Amino acid sequence: MKPADGFAEAGGWVVIVVVMFVYAGIDEAGYGPVLGPLVVGRSVFIVPALDHDAPVPDLWRRLSKAVCKRLSGRAGRIVVNDSKKLKTKAAGIRHLETGCLAFAGLNADRPETLDQWLDMLGETTHQSLTDLPWYQATEDHPWQTLPTTTTQGELAIAGSMLGSCAERIGIQLGGLGAAVVFEDRFNQMVSVTRSKASLSFTFVAGHLLHVWETYGQHRPTVVVDRQGGRTRYREVLSQSFPDVQVDVIGESPSCSSYELSSQSGEARLMKVSFQVDAEEQNLPVALASMVSKYTRELLMARLNHYFTSRVHDLKPTAGYAKDGKRFLQELAPHLPGLGLTGDQLRRRA
Repeated sequence: MKPADGFAEAGGWVVIVVVMFVYAGIDEAGYGPVLGPLVVGRSVFIVPALDHDAPVPDLWRRLSKAVCKRLSGRAGRIVVNDSKKLKTKAAGIRHLETGCLAFAGLNADRPETLDQWLDMLGETTHQSLTDLPWYQATEDHPWQTLPTTTTQGELAIAGSMLGSCAERIGIQLGGLGAAVVFEDRFNQMVSVTRSKASLSFTFVAGHLLHVWETYGQHRPTVVVDRQGGRTRYREVLSQSFPDVQVDVIGESPSCSSYELSSQSGEARLMKVSFQVDAEEQNLPVALASMVSKYTRELLMARLNHYFTSRVHDLKPTAGYAKDGKRFLQELAPHLPGLGLTGDQLRRRA
């Protein structure tokens, strides 16, 4: 047998060489608010028959029959972009939900409730929220049925369109994931680290480790949306990967890139880039942003329902600084009667 694409001869044997480009994105939602969880999301795509050394593929272009970047001119396609651009006053979380659930359906049955969505993302802390009653499922407030804003029919059409397009051009979803950092854990970690940035990076590192362990032998490329002014990540990467060589590819105000490599056991290599506005150039980062925001919005809906159903005339909040403080001030006189304190609700800066 002569070697062909995907095959190589070695000592008379034909060895199958798996050629693929593994492309992951990481982003967060809820870094700045005073209420609600921080969510750090991940998406992973696999482009078969594309070598790991190839330029980063433009997945918006490759999936253009089913996916677009802008709300204007979408012509029925699924919009994938920075989550802050997809939640609107008119549509609410409709575009976020359509995109997240359509992509989730590529690999398995779509989650039908919020707890199934959390389980799919690998987030199991909802099973032990004994100290956070505003998130708990009860008879009068069960887990939300998904979808919450679009219809099953519309979602089925979007999912079918996306699935057919991805299969036709040979793009696979490696998976979606998220770490949900609820208020009690957030405050506990901030009290130890004294830094929200350090806290957030703990969960970014968790996603990087997942990609490393799952796909490291395929030399994945991971792009992380950069928060704050940090431009040097070699030290924190080395702390997160103590047995791995971390080399600097380049560090600049807009992008800092590194190569992680290990020869112990199965050889692994991974490129990690921290980019400003990464969701504008990398569809996996944009989808990670959407997963994070959608998850946070579903949980904030639970928080708002819990308190507005118990306190007359209390208006819901998105949890950000000014309105979050308003919410806490209006709620404060009622907290003792609910057996709660403001410190349980308020996140530390």
